[in-house]
Amino acid sequence: MDVIWNLTRACPWDCAICCVSGFHVCNTTENLVYSEVKEKGEELTLAEKLAVLKILTDRNFEIDFSGGDPLYYDEDFRVVEQATRWLPSRKIGVSITGSKITDAKLELLKKVGVVEFTLDNLPGTENPWRPRGYNRASMVAMKKCVAAGIKVRAATVLYPATMTKKNLKSVYRWLCENGIPEWELLRFYPVGRGIKLTEFTPSNSEYLKIMKFLRGLHGFTRIFFQHSLKILEGTIKCPAVVESIGILPNGIVIACAWAIDDNCRPYPSFRLGKLPVDDLDEVLEKAIKISEFCTKTNFCRTIAYIQKGNKRGVK
Repeated sequence: MDVIWNLTRACPWDCAICCVSGFHVCNTTENLVYSEVKEKGEELTLAEKLAVLKILTDRNFEIDFSGGDPLYYDEDFRVVEQATRWLPSRKIGVSITGSKITDAKLELLKKVGVVEFTLDNLPGTENPWRPRGYNRASMVAMKKCVAAGIKVRAATVLYPATMTKKNLKSVYRWLCENGIPEWELLRFYPVGRGIKLTEFTPSNSEYLKIMKFLRGLHGFTRIFFQHSLKILEGTIKCPAVVESIGILPNGIVIACAWAIDDNCRPYPSFRLGKLPVDDLDEVLEKAIKISEFCTKTNFCRTIAYIQKGNKRGVK
C-alpha cells in the first residue's frame, strides 16, 4: 500500500494552485496564527504523528511525506527522521519545497529513497499560479541534493502556464543538464485553493496530446506520468483504496490524497476514518467493500466526483 501523508499545511510559499490550501508561514505572526490552528486540532500533535507513523511502518507501507512542506517545522523533521529508522530507504519519499535546504536536511534526505521538488517553469517565465522565486528555489535545492548524492525527482503540474512545448522542452533540458534522474508530470486537480482555477483545467484531449509530445523528448532524465494521466490512456486503473490512500494533517484517512475541498476537508464518501484513533486494518477492510472502491475503475474517481459536482453546480 502506498500512502501520501500530508504531514502539515504549513508552507513558506503561497501558491494559487495549492491542492491542500496550505498556510503561508514565513514570519513570526503567521507562525503564531498557525499555532492556533494546530491547537484547535486541525493538525496532529507530535505524539499523534509518531503513533500514526508506527501504524504505517508496522504494516511496511510505502510513505510519501508531503504537505505543505513536511520539513519546515522541527517536529515534522523528527517524524521523517524516525521513519528512516523504522523503514528501508526505498519505502520513503519526501516531497518538499526548495526553501532553506540546510545541512541537517541534506543529511536526513540522504536516508530516504527519493526527494521530490516541483518545478513548473524556469525563472523568467511568467506564471501567476506560483509565487516569485518558487521555481528558482526548487532549482537551487535540486542542485544541492544532486551534489550531496541524493536521488532527486522533479515534478511539473500540467496546466495552461506550463503546457506549452517551449516551456516543457526548456524544463526538460535543464533537468538533463543538471543530472536530475527523474521527471514526473502531474495532472492538475482543481482542489484545495486550486478550486478557484477550475475553469483552466485542461481537457483530456489536451493532456493526451502533450503526453505524446513529452514521450518524444529523449535525454538523461527519465520521464514518467502520474497515475491519473496513465488512467486517461487506459494503461492503468484507479488505485484509490485498492493500492493507495492519503492521510491529511489532522489524521483523516482519505481514499485519494487529492479528494479535498478548499478547507482541506475530504469530499463525501472519500473519508475512511481517522488515525491514530481508528483501527487502520478495519478502516481499509470496510472501505474496499464499499461499492465505490470495491473494484479498480478505468477512470480517476476524484476527477469523476469533481466533474459530477460541476454538472450539478456544486462548488
